[in-house]
Amino acid sequence: MEKSEKLVWIKKVVSKGKKYLVYINDEEEAITFTEDQLVNNRIIKGTSFYEKDWKKIIKSLDEGILLDKALKYIDYKPRTEKEVIDYLEEHNATPTNIKNILKKLKEINFIDDDRYARIFIEEEIRHEKGPNAIKHVLLTKGIQEDIIIKYLSEYSDELLFDNALDMGRKTLKTVVGLPVSKQKESVYTRLYRMGYDYSIINQVLSMLEYSSLDFKKLEKDYLKIKEKEIDSNKIIQKLLTKGYNYSDIKKVISDLES
Repeated sequence: MEKSEKLVWIKKVVSKGKKYLVYINDEEEAITFTEDQLVNNRIIKGTSFYEKDWKKIIKSLDEGILLDKALKYIDYKPRTEKEVIDYLEEHNATPTNIKNILKKLKEINFIDDDRYARIFIEEEIRHEKGPNAIKHVLLTKGIQEDIIIKYLSEYSDELLFDNALDMGRKTLKTVVGLPVSKQKESVYTRLYRMGYDYSIINQVLSMLEYSSLDFKKLEKDYLKIKEKEIDSNKIIQKLLTKGYNYSDIKKVISDLES
């Protein structure tokens, strides 16, 4: 490197809490360094750097800030590699920044998609989530499908059915008194949204014990609809959409109108 290249002189280093303000040449505006950055770059009052080298140091400071942001982002809750990449891109990190930061995060074991998937699946199984929902979420987080399959395979058929059945029973308690068709529909919808396969859902539906029709509720719904609708066919149609059986509807109408 040519000796005639312009030099950057460290005029002053001022401690400010956990940060250090570094003043160069005759510039009044300081550059902020962390203690590690100060030590790693040998920033000491009175030393000098070639301008090209100094620019590299300044560039590394930006990456250090991004790394610090990434660490705080991961510290809030575990993240996948894709989530960290997306986060860094939102903060205008360059591809080189991202590559370097990911390398450092993996070296200190802050990013591990395999570990993330294992813990995530274990937790979701405890919350009775179905395999389809678990897989969908992990795929959106950038976890490789083979990793997902590896840990989902530990979700035994017995535990899968027990979880689905337990969730089905909990759902059934919330729709007591509704027509049986509505009870089944509610259970089916809940289990499907929670990520269970049709075969498991159908097994659960066949195992559950449904309460008999609450005719008082049917009567109440009939009278409520009748207040706004005089056409008997339309009344029946509205009751059918609520899940009531046609013969039950006719029986209630007959009893009330007799």
